[in-house]
Amino acid sequence: MRRSLPHLLIFLSLTCLLWSGILLPAQAAVPVGWSGDSNLAFLLKVNGVNAVDSNATNPIPVDLAENLNFTMDVYVDTNLTILSYAFTMSYLYMPIINQVDDIGITVPANTTIPGFINESLSLASLQSSGLGLISGTITGTFSFTYENFTSPGVNTTVTEDFVLHVGPTGAASILSVSGLITVGFTLMSVFSLIMALDEFQGGIFAARKMRGAKKGSDVGIFPRAVVLRRKPKKKGGESIDKAELTRRVSDAAKNAWDHKRCPKCGKKWKKDAQSCGKCGIDTGAAVTYFSEGIAEYAPKALAVIKPKSKVTVGKLGKRLKLKPDKAGALAAALVDMGALQTRSVKVPLKKVAFSGMTLAGSYWSIMQMFYGATPDWVTILLSITGGLVVSVVIGYFMNFLARVPKLGYE
Repeated sequence: MRRSLPHLLIFLSLTCLLWSGILLPAQAAVPVGWSGDSNLAFLLKVNGVNAVDSNATNPIPVDLAENLNFTMDVYVDTNLTILSYAFTMSYLYMPIINQVDDIGITVPANTTIPGFINESLSLASLQSSGLGLISGTITGTFSFTYENFTSPGVNTTVTEDFVLHVGPTGAASILSVSGLITVGFTLMSVFSLIMALDEFQGGIFAARKMRGAKKGSDVGIFPRAVVLRRKPKKKGGESIDKAELTRRVSDAAKNAWDHKRCPKCGKKWKKDAQSCGKCGIDTGAAVTYFSEGIAEYAPKALAVIKPKSKVTVGKLGKRLKLKPDKAGALAAALVDMGALQTRSVKVPLKKVAFSGMTLAGSYWSIMQMFYGATPDWVTILLSITGGLVVSVVIGYFMNFLARVPKLGYE
């Protein structure tokens, strides 16, 4: 048997619904496609496009040769006073326009103001501010601040953002001034990072060769990255005995002479030959001649490395016009004699940190040119800081791998 609700129950239910609609206060909603809130709504159009519809993935294209047109209709639902409005435009949060005006207009409830704003902005007049040099995303904001009669002294702000795109998009944006600068900085950072990592690798290999040595002759030839230090003046000057220096250089330079050319006459040394085919000097004498030639540079080396200064073996060789192997043999001998000391190798920690920071900063510039990204300053600063922190951590780890024992001054 079919059952139905009693008529009295249906009547009571309908009555409750009707009274609930009457007793609840009416809350006006923002019209579809408009910005603002239930008290003050506005329809902002930029070049005929609703600002609500623009975003990073759907920016409003802008031609710098044409004016930028703004139109706005305003709807007020309750009695209020529009205190001020603000209009800003910025590129990567660097302000291009920042306009704030106090207006103080009282508007009664249920009022529509068509054409509240109908203005054109000449972008050509902004060329001097650098607008013509950029290619990418420009963010804009329009906001009203009002005071509702029902809440005197309480200011409320309603805002709408819009996104513009200036210049070419995609790969073509690289040819703009900002694109060329971004690409240049990026390539410079990548190249600097590669060079710094290569220099770090040289330092690590140098430290490997130095590690475990008790004196300079244990190493033989100091690598180019080894840092040499000079004894401070207050501890007295060095007394360099030429004969002893020659002997020590000879010990360090046993493997320095490459046996390709005679150190005396310069003639090509035949493979496995025991003497020079031109001047007749034998292998032992050639090593001695090689060592004595290096020992002659000892006074100049001490003049190059001032007290309390730091000079790498590679830099010492350049200043003395010596090949790296000869400079390394001389450095090892002077360390053994106590004239110099080494306890580190050169590693480009600052270069790695700077390159990582620059790459992180270039990232958002590339993203806004190609993909319309609109990061705020907090995001940009966090990215740069993150790049710096990561690169410093990597640098210190590589610096740990490049640690060397202390040699010299004993």
